[in-house]
Amino acid sequence: MTTPIYVVSGFLGSGKTTFLSKILSSYQKEVLIIQFEDGEEELDANLTNTGGLHLMCWKKEELEKDYERVISEITKEIEAHEYQEIWVEWNGMEAFSKLEHIFLQLRMLPFSYIEKVIYLADVQQAEILLGQTGEGPMSQVASSDIVFVRNEKNTKNINKFKQKLKSISSSLDIRLLPQENIEKEAIKTKFNPNIIWIEIILLAGVFLFMLPSLEQRGIPVNAVLTMFMGVFLQGVPFLLLGVLLSAAIQIFVPKEWIEKVFPKSPILGMAAGLAAGFFLPVCDCASIPVFKSLLKKGVALPAAVCFMTASPIVNPVVLISTYYAFNNDIRAVFYRTGLGLICSFLIGLSFLFKKPADFLKEGTETFSYCTCGCYEENETGKGILGKIQLFFRHAQLEFYDVGKYLLIGIFISSLFQTANLAGLKNLGNSSMPIAVFAMILLSFLLSLCSSSDAVVARSLSGTFSFVPMLGFLVFGPMMDIKNVMMLKGYFKGKFVLRLAITALLVCYAAVLIFGLLGGGMVI
Repeated sequence: MTTPIYVVSGFLGSGKTTFLSKILSSYQKEVLIIQFEDGEEELDANLTNTGGLHLMCWKKEELEKDYERVISEITKEIEAHEYQEIWVEWNGMEAFSKLEHIFLQLRMLPFSYIEKVIYLADVQQAEILLGQTGEGPMSQVASSDIVFVRNEKNTKNINKFKQKLKSISSSLDIRLLPQENIEKEAIKTKFNPNIIWIEIILLAGVFLFMLPSLEQRGIPVNAVLTMFMGVFLQGVPFLLLGVLLSAAIQIFVPKEWIEKVFPKSPILGMAAGLAAGFFLPVCDCASIPVFKSLLKKGVALPAAVCFMTASPIVNPVVLISTYYAFNNDIRAVFYRTGLGLICSFLIGLSFLFKKPADFLKEGTETFSYCTCGCYEENETGKGILGKIQLFFRHAQLEFYDVGKYLLIGIFISSLFQTANLAGLKNLGNSSMPIAVFAMILLSFLLSLCSSSDAVVARSLSGTFSFVPMLGFLVFGPMMDIKNVMMLKGYFKGKFVLRLAITALLVCYAAVLIFGLLGGGMVI
């Protein structure tokens, strides 16, 4: 049985102990209470005298001086007893990553999980201290599910403080104290991800039951499923690789090293982004998590955009697959790589001249306070074991976070792959501007993996000449349905729209000019 952990945090004097006493006063469960600070109030002695409540307590000094011993004792206690709930009073000045390091270590995962993080804030006190006392308190707010605020009657001050909290984490649920039914709000269970799998199984059963009837009505369900599984099995390994690279960059690569690789000079930084694409075997699915991670490490947006758009075209896997798809003709590789680099550079350059001020999507982790616990101030001193645990934690969250957008994108693209796109393909005999646009649009709708799209492009050689194929091979890896869905998981719609339109205009113009100047080859 895995035990839910409820974390209560906040500054000294914010009312954490009183809050715990009120919550637990009516409990008839086996509960472990863990306190990591001695506050102004003591936990009601009558609570711990009852048979069901058990208390463990450490001062802040003990946690700092004998961290590993504290972890070991807590782990042994949780392993030895089947508690129904665990309540943790966390010190208001400690970074949240320390708590995660205790309760999310691999040894502890089979026995417990963090169900909810509750933050208590005295408005006047927290208004002054938040942002002035280091990243520890800020990281607690960023990791919280619900915030209870108190000791303020002025509505204007409350709204101002709420805005400050939302600027740290826009997904916070903020409530006022005192409040009726506070116990129910505090322990209200979050959405259980296991329900998703139950729903999927039920939907799959209904779908299998209705499958023959759907096929008889002319709905190509089997074809859609075949396409979906094909793209899914092709894309997921690359996504996993990208997630692992993203986690490795975030946890193991020092910011100083990233700054050396990506120079401060905008043009040199963009050149470094283009060059990095040659050495990382990531397709278009995998480049997006790495793109986000580079931004988080402080890489300039134009340089990161250059990497994201170039790497799916110029990485070793794509170069080899293009070479073999076009019958070992090295010219196809040179043309695709050269145009890909030029287009990527121009797209990155557009973000240098007019950089968006705010492009991160609301409700996602901020670049300053990652909810997995990898805060800048805590990336050192954890030891190799701690970093490895944080690496897997980060990769797990990243994979689940971006994976759902990938699945949605694959499903939509599967519908287009099974649809009759003969109208687009028939445009191959039209003028070059129309043919190039048709192939670019086709690459967006089909959303193929860049490691294999050259094979599909080559199969259209009877309909399209090589120049329109270049539009397919250059634009498709940069921007397609699944890429847009994944980008929308991290970034605001305006940023994604601008990136997509910029990529479309640049790629279309570059390929068309290349063709009109007589470039290309006969296939």
